[in-house]
Amino acid sequence: MPHFHHHHHQRSDVPRQSAPSLPPPTRPSTEYILLEPAALELRREGERLQIRQGGEREWREVTLVRLFPLTEPDRWLAVLDAEGNEVGILRDLAKLSKDDRGAARDELDRRYLVPRIQRILACRARFDLLEWTVETDRGETKFLTRHLREQVKEVAPERLSLIDVEGNRYDVPSLDALDPESRRLLEQRV
Repeated sequence: MPHFHHHHHQRSDVPRQSAPSLPPPTRPSTEYILLEPAALELRREGERLQIRQGGEREWREVTLVRLFPLTEPDRWLAVLDAEGNEVGILRDLAKLSKDDRGAARDELDRRYLVPRIQRILACRARFDLLEWTVETDRGETKFLTRHLREQVKEVAPERLSLIDVEGNRYDVPSLDALDPESRRLLEQRV
């Protein structure tokens, strides 16, 4: 299996692409504000996550953004208000109450829905695109990629992320865990 080292050596002056559903804060805070888990209350109101801090009367709509989504998915979460301004940083989900942790996990699960590829069933060239048929942890699906070398990121040793033409990510958690045919199909395209 070829090594994918060339994918993670990016120049620091080249901006990284992120999924369209994960915008950076509109105005990051200029100071490092750690939110105290004991002083927070979280709830779901319909499709929205809301927060109340330190006995405030008003609930505010917020969203959570993982600062280290692959290496520390339950730690270091930016809390953004409805305008995209950073409210502060939540250091660890485990420090929240059970109900608050459930509301936060629900928000993160909705926001970071990333299917894990378990098998590659087919990969066919279609004009300047590749059509993938894969089996994921959420069932069989098809997606299209273009310029595959640019759309495959080595996010950790032996772990890849494929990005389709719509900006959706598909995770290959372990190259070693793929069956030989899946590895062969992947090797042909990268």
